[in-house]
Amino acid sequence: MLVYAQQIMTRDFEVIDVNENISKALSLLEGTDALVVMDGEKYEGVITKKDIVRAKIPPEAKVKKFIRHAPRISPATPVNEIARLMLESDIYHLPVFDNEKLVGMVRDDDILRYIVEQELGEEKVAKYMSSSPLFVSPDDNIGKVIKIFREKNISRLPVVKDGEVVGIITVGDILERVIHPEEKPEYGEFIAEKKRYLKIPVKGVMTEEPIILSPEAKVKDVIEEMLKNELGGIIIGEGRKLVGIITKKDLLEPVASYGEEEKIFVQIGGEIDRIENFDKDEAMLHLKEFVRKHEEFLENGYLYAYLKQHKERKHGLPLIYCKIRLSSPKGLFIAADSGWGYRQAMKKAMEAIEKQIEKEKERTL
Repeated sequence: MLVYAQQIMTRDFEVIDVNENISKALSLLEGTDALVVMDGEKYEGVITKKDIVRAKIPPEAKVKKFIRHAPRISPATPVNEIARLMLESDIYHLPVFDNEKLVGMVRDDDILRYIVEQELGEEKVAKYMSSSPLFVSPDDNIGKVIKIFREKNISRLPVVKDGEVVGIITVGDILERVIHPEEKPEYGEFIAEKKRYLKIPVKGVMTEEPIILSPEAKVKDVIEEMLKNELGGIIIGEGRKLVGIITKKDLLEPVASYGEEEKIFVQIGGEIDRIENFDKDEAMLHLKEFVRKHEEFLENGYLYAYLKQHKERKHGLPLIYCKIRLSSPKGLFIAADSGWGYRQAMKKAMEAIEKQIEKEKERTL
């Protein structure tokens, strides 16, 4: 049964003034992943925990520097459209407006509670998890972790030693245990402090003994653990051996495809509004041509492409990172690559996915 924003939204959310210092936001973000930013009675946007961790925070920074303009939804917006907007904008707390009045927020957690009651909740998590995820060791430093978070647009990493999971490190861990200062530093002290915390070893910040669930676990059981323990993702393993990781974002993807006529639903998200000369219609056309080519084998499913622009340039083109997740009854295919310009980045990622599909075809013959 399809539900709408008014049935799942919350009226209880944290608010911060646009002119507050970032230190106030850091305190409030210890209890939530996002804040609603207001200028008096006027809605300005949202500020998220992961954006602060990935940014270079100067002392005395104001909240307005970190505002993100989340898509607005109405009480009548269906849940599949909400999930689609979250994935497209990479913002997982969306404001609900009745005419011009802010009446609530829909969070990714609200959609997860909806999933528990659907058929999707009864499926095995192995179908939706990311297999062979990136990980770090206890002796790696925080600088390396933040670099991976920024480049790969992820918010958590398993910590592995001698082939076994010994912990997990998240954006929240870094924000609460490293970045949030006890005292406000002067500028020179701030620079020195930043260099120091980048060298802190992962083992000094990570959460030890993380929850690990089996690939055979049901999606609804994974969601219940996420909600009960306020987790954005859970490690999937066989004993202490790392098998995969499942995040809230992974579970929003099938919801976004509900009610679509296409056999394979295609969506582009990430920081596409910041990519130079990006033509979304052209990019969608290439992705849809790609899935049509393999539709007979894949049968149905959904494809989500994430794009992000980096600072590096070559021959006038920016370096673009592209990650594609393609889920179907034939399996979950994931590939990521970078290229000069979005076309090259997408082409390389699609070629990597195609190799995986061809390999699966050979295996099933």
